[in-house]
Amino acid sequence: MRTESKNIPIMDIHQATFLDFNGIQPNLTKQGTRVVFEFPNTRKVLELIQKYNSNPLVPIADFVHRLRKLRAQMLQLVEQHTRGQGKWK
Repeated sequence: MRTESKNIPIMDIHQATFLDFNGIQPNLTKQGTRVVFEFPNTRKVLELIQKYNSNPLVPIADFVHRLRKLRAQMLQLVEQHTRGQGKWK
């Protein structure tokens, strides 16, 4: 019996930005030495992933703004972890 995961882990910051750009906020988590963007396992998220893979047109300035915001959140998580534990585990 197959069980559905509650979250879809995405390591591609550009794909994660596309989902964020379309109104789906990621939950950032640390897995090993990487920061992973986790999204709910919903039909809308799966449809947006397919749309991203079809190379849609997006307003570039708005997309880059979201990309910078998401990257800043990712770096903040890394910095918090580094200050809190001294290194990645």
